[in-house]
Order: sequence, then C-alpha cells, then structure tokens
Amino acid sequence: MKIWSLVIAFVFLFAQDNLMAQNADGFTNVKGVNFLNAGIGLGSYGLYGTGGLPLTASFEHGITENISAGISLGYVQRKYVNDWKYTYLIFGARGSYHFNELLNLQEPKLDVYGGAGLLYRHWKFKYTHSGGDAVDDYKSSGGSVTVDLHAGGRYLFNEHIGAYAEVGYGISPLQLGVTFIF
Repeated sequence: MKIWSLVIAFVFLFAQDNLMAQNADGFTNVKGVNFLNAGIGLGSYGLYGTGGLPLTASFEHGITENISAGISLGYVQRKYVNDWKYTYLIFGARGSYHFNELLNLQEPKLDVYGGAGLLYRHWKFKYTHSGGDAVDDYKSSGGSVTVDLHAGGRYLFNEHIGAYAEVGYGISPLQLGVTFIF
C-alpha cells in the first residue's frame, strides 16, 4: 500500500493543468507529457517458483522531445501445493526513447518507444506445512538488481486513454494494459 501511495504522489508531482497529451503532430514531441501504464504481464523472467500473473505499472514524464524517464513497478505471487508461497516486488527507474520522429510516423494516435532501466527485485518465500505431529515452517527473503530492457507501443483511443503492449526483459517478457496520457 505504501508503494502505491508513493506512485500516486510521484504522478501528481509531475501533473500540471496546462499539459497537453499530444500536439498536432502526434507523439513527435513528448516533452512535458506524462505516461501512466497499468497492466498485466504474461510470463516472468528469472523469478524462481513463479507462474503467477504479474501486475505491472509504470510512470514516465517527457523530459525532451523524444526522451521520457520515470519509474516501473511489478508484483507477482504464486502459491503451490504444500503451502509454498513465492512473492516478488519489483521496482526501479526506466527511460524511453520515442521513435515517431526518427521513423517519420505520421499516425498521431500511435507511439513507438524503447528503452532501458535498472530494477530491484525483492523476493520472499514461505513454506508452511502441518502434517501429523510435526509442523515445519520456513521463510526466506532477499533481493537482486537487474536490467530492464523494453520495446513497446501505445495506441490512443482518445486524447487521454489507450492501450499499450511491451516486450522485453525485466518484469515480464510481454506486458499488456491500459495507458493514460496527461
């Protein structure tokens, strides 16, 4: 819950009333534009014991005409028989280059981007088993740093809402969801 409060505070820090989601040329200039993605991941890389459905979110703010930077979050949990439970919380920084100007894309509702970042993966697992007279409990947690590589696109249904898809390495090999532009 604290993480989501920080994300919301971070988003509102950059939100301004005079920001426009896109100019007349579409996504050829993302300076001052905020991107908020919320979705699900299909699959998970390097997360032992997973198979659960990752929940993902990212926020980026356009800092130049073609570059945006922000944060990324992920959460995945999986329970197995005999009460094995794995939980991963993934967060970090990311940056993206928006290719519309470079590729001379004239579709104002389409944004094509790719980028990289640095993520921290906090993991914990717990085993609770009560069989017969013996009760065995085991807990462990830790973390590691990994890279985030992503390539994606978003398509706007109107000025502020659309869908996005990303492929890459970090939280999930494929992410699908809704995007908000403000």
